[in-house]
Amino acid sequence: TIQAKHYSQLKNHILREDSKQCVASLICGRSSVSGVEERFLTKEIHVLSESNMLTSDINQVSWNNNFFIEVLKKAESKNYSVILIHNHHIGTEFFSQVDDTGEYNLFKLTYNRNGGITPHGSLVMMSDGSIFGRVWKPDLTNAPISMIRIIGTTIEFFYPDKNQNFESPESFNRQQLAFGTSLIQDLSKLNISVVGVGATGSATALLLTRLGVGNLYLIDKDTIEASNLNRLHGTKKKDVGKYKVDVLKRVIEEIGLGTKVTVFKKWVSDKDCIDYLKLCDVIFGCTDDHAGRILLNRFAYFYLTPVIDMGLVISIRQNPLEILDLQGRISYLFPGSDCLVTKGNINMDVAYSENLKRSDPNQYSKLKEEAY
Repeated sequence: TIQAKHYSQLKNHILREDSKQCVASLICGRSSVSGVEERFLTKEIHVLSESNMLTSDINQVSWNNNFFIEVLKKAESKNYSVILIHNHHIGTEFFSQVDDTGEYNLFKLTYNRNGGITPHGSLVMMSDGSIFGRVWKPDLTNAPISMIRIIGTTIEFFYPDKNQNFESPESFNRQQLAFGTSLIQDLSKLNISVVGVGATGSATALLLTRLGVGNLYLIDKDTIEASNLNRLHGTKKKDVGKYKVDVLKRVIEEIGLGTKVTVFKKWVSDKDCIDYLKLCDVIFGCTDDHAGRILLNRFAYFYLTPVIDMGLVISIRQNPLEILDLQGRISYLFPGSDCLVTKGNINMDVAYSENLKRSDPNQYSKLKEEAY
């Protein structure tokens, strides 16, 4: 996952008018789900200066290794990964033999110097800004990077088979006419979580399904009550008492558009839920509690995962009892944007109270009795 500000820096440095190759290094943190995924998260960019460059033309580049040693020192201090990136011209959308030999020796130096089992990697940026890459393992074998995300005011995805031999299903013909085949393919690759599947969340999940999203993770611990039936999409009277996520999964699978659904009947703070959030490309926050929102708020910036948080506020007059107004809000959280706390959308005291009630109900009751 590359922050948009870092992507902009890389493009400005690497993509030269003369098409000669340039080099930069990314220092990355990691998000890991054991046995499933290892994700690099950009923290810093270090560009190769002209003074450290030895030779450069459109087919190769060489540099003073002191540049790379300094980057390794900074990465080692926090057990971060190092990703090397250089550019290719159109028609060379692959790693060359020169790349293979040079990177093998470079990452051999990396593991000899920094040690450990921390993975590292390399990227190539094409002249149109697209990127592909591979990861280098401690045994000096390599494997393709399966997904590269650019996260900022917009979201962009690169993956090995992008725009190659993809046939959009007939179900999405109208969508393809409006937005093109590439969007259909992108959506089919995505993992998206919907946290809270009440009125807003159930509508969101069904719309994502009809857009053709590949994988949905539905998180909600609540069961359906009779009073929910007028606003929970897809539910029936016979569903009262069942878990919301189970019913929504059934409805999505009955639609038959191929979206795979995984459900969690737990609070979003549960470790299993957190692991699946780590696998996500986008998260929709549809929970109505402050404790859940503050977790997603922190998650968006710590794991560089965009969160689209939605909320509804209904103002009610008590006498006579009636609705005065209803206000909707959508907040997009991404690296560099204001968070829900600074926007004033989270009450920290309420969030603390809700979290305590879930994690330590006895202490919650005690504090409540003492008027805290």
